Amino acid sequence: MAVVTAVVLHAPIPIAAQTPAQSERVPPGWVFAPGIGVAQAWDNNVLLATEGSQALGDFVTAISPRAALGFRGRLSTFQLDYRGGYQLYQDLSELNAFDQRLNASYRHRLTPTVAFVAKNSLSRSPTTDEVDIPGVVFRRQGVVMDDLRAGLEARLSRRTTLSSDYTFQWLKFDDSDIPSPVEALERGGHAHGAVAQVDHVLGPRVTVGAEYEIRRATVDQTRDFDAQNAMATVDWRLDRRLTLSGGAGYSWLATNLDDDTRSAPAFRVNLSRSGERLAWHVGYRRSFLPSFGFGGTFDNQEFEAGVFGPIARRLDWSASTSVREADPLTSSERGLRSIWARSSLSYLATRWMRIEGYYVAVFQDSQRPGGHINRSRAGIQVVAFTRTRIR
Repeated sequence: MAVVTAVVLHAPIPIAAQTPAQSERVPPGWVFAPGIGVAQAWDNNVLLATEGSQALGDFVTAISPRAALGFRGRLSTFQLDYRGGYQLYQDLSELNAFDQRLNASYRHRLTPTVAFVAKNSLSRSPTTDEVDIPGVVFRRQGVVMDDLRAGLEARLSRRTTLSSDYTFQWLKFDDSDIPSPVEALERGGHAHGAVAQVDHVLGPRVTVGAEYEIRRATVDQTRDFDAQNAMATVDWRLDRRLTLSGGAGYSWLATNLDDDTRSAPAFRVNLSRSGERLAWHVGYRRSFLPSFGFGGTFDNQEFEAGVFGPIARRLDWSASTSVREADPLTSSERGLRSIWARSSLSYLATRWMRIEGYYVAVFQDSQRPGGHINRSRAGIQVVAFTRTRIR
């Protein structure tokens, strides 16, 4: 997804990776799945201090209540997931915080060929490095974010499908007494727009299509950005487990402070493989993005990769990384490079309890004096969960 944010939430205490058994088809009716996680971790830079400053480390205990409520009926499906996180520091108790995530999705079949689909994600994080937002500097500052998508999916023919969505995103930063490295750095705002995509199956291995997206973003109620992206797409199944997908097109960007409309090529590519012993993916995307963090615009490049594989019957491991480079479109601004890296080793002790060791690291360079930030967290957590069918 282009423009403003393709949100990937990175919790300070990551949940265990899902196994195929956990994603099995839920039987008709209501299902309630409560759970709780308890973790102990070491954080080497709790204040997100820049290089050259004094970085304080501390042990943190995290208690994460969570619950999921799902329904599957003849025409409709509904899913609601909530997870909280109480972060309790051993020495720096004034930094204790509460992290919350709420996700909801709904699907209703209107006719045999048309369905209504809606998704919403709401989160509150104590630090900005826990949300993947374009152009935001890592710092200990709370951020609230909402991401809504709602629209229709239609099967036009046996080989052709069409989807269209309205999208809305909202972002707000908490007031902070910590000096910012850039004047008026964190500026909240909102964006809304529409996305349309059509796909046509040419054969058992090849699907072609097109997508168009238009967004209008308002930053700090003062700056407006209009972005459009048009792209031709193709999905090619190279073999039974290997898939290559990509797209190429053009992007247009205009602001209320500049009469000139900027345009540039846009493209994306993704290669993925699924297997019984190993699954992985790697992808790259380039496009224009307005930034809430700086209140400016960027030529954005994104790279991500991930791998997951079982080691034994109850033991599995996963690792992922994502890199985002935001190059400003004006000479008065500076670029921003952000990196997230994660890895975990998970053991299913019983049907209702999982033990996980994990490591999370974030790096950022804002290309200014004192603009390097490094933070890593390592720990172990125990997650207990169950599932109850509500009749």
